[in-house]
Amino acid sequence: MDLILRENAFLGETHIVTGAAQGIGFAVVEALARHGAQVAMVDLDAGRLEEAKAKIEDAAVSPIIVPANVSKEEDVVRAVSQVLEVSDCINGVVNVAGITRDARITKKSYDDFNLVMSVHLGGTFLFTREIASQHWHPLFKANGNEPLDDGVNRFIVNFSSVSARNGNVGQVDYTAAKGAIESVTRTTAREFSGYRVRVNAIAPGPVNTPMLAGVPEQGIEAMKRSTLLGKVAEPSELAATVVGMVCPMISGYTTGQVFAANGGMYMA
Repeated sequence: MDLILRENAFLGETHIVTGAAQGIGFAVVEALARHGAQVAMVDLDAGRLEEAKAKIEDAAVSPIIVPANVSKEEDVVRAVSQVLEVSDCINGVVNVAGITRDARITKKSYDDFNLVMSVHLGGTFLFTREIASQHWHPLFKANGNEPLDDGVNRFIVNFSSVSARNGNVGQVDYTAAKGAIESVTRTTAREFSGYRVRVNAIAPGPVNTPMLAGVPEQGIEAMKRSTLLGKVAEPSELAATVVGMVCPMISGYTTGQVFAANGGMYMA
């Protein structure tokens, strides 16, 4: 992967990325590691994480493997604690992990609905809460409850979707979770302002990931036509957007925002 920013832009920083074994999550790991960050790779399966880690080239610091189910509270508590044992500073998290269980409302089971919500929305909430509870809030308390104006780069990047605005047949759970994540982003930006954490979200359109693999070719062609750029995004393009959101030189005065990266499929 080519450099997006200056070399070693994130050297000395520790970034957590969920859904890191494939798709957008893996592309984000590659991009952040390529720019010098120590990246904690979070996903369900340790074996797949090891395989993904082996594919990463030109990482200034070797990524950390952290197997965890983002929808399970005890896993997330342990994962954040594990990262803090390796590094005494977690700079931020990119919450990418997600699943789909597509079915129209009348045919969707409540178990599937809850599962999709718990991975997307629950995982985002749990990592947000635990990084703050275990790390940022203690720093804030130690600073006399005064804002952490120490110059440390602190961020959260959440993943929404164009579907949160457009809706999508068969995805009432997915679209509901993504819409909720946008609200969580704005509330977190307000609550974490004293920690000087910039909290933003990215709302992609269709992306060439394993999640899209089950869509028939005619469906993908229709998605392409629905964008102004006439294409489905590549994971690396979303990763480049994330890098810009993580970098304080680019997005240092931006928080509580949702960035549309949908090729013009939807314009707010």
